Amino acid sequence: MRHALILLAAACLTTGCPKKTAEAPTPKEETTSHDAALSAQDSGTPAGEGGAKAAQEACVDGWLKEHKLDRYGHAEGTMFTGGSPLFNEATGETRDRLEYVFARQPDALKACPATP
Repeated sequence: MRHALILLAAACLTTGCPKKTAEAPTPKEETTSHDAALSAQDSGTPAGEGGAKAAQEACVDGWLKEHKLDRYGHAEGTMFTGGSPLFNEATGETRDRLEYVFARQPDALKACPATP
């Protein structure tokens, strides 16, 4: 009996805790404008366009925070199936976050227009 408890304890310690992958990112995990600019450069987007998109994302993030909305334009604390409203599990398609926010919150587009 004692050996079984030792084996069970060892098995529990070696497997560790399961990783939670389906949760929505917390505000601390949000992409900063600097990170967005870097990811735009990595994706092959021209530097000027990536900088404009990063500036627009920073503006939208500020607008959402000011209006007490999450990063997708929903009320703070909203939970999503699959962790994000941007991914359609039925089709496998992913939407752009800014397009999604502007569809839900047209005032955000008025406050943060795209700059050429």
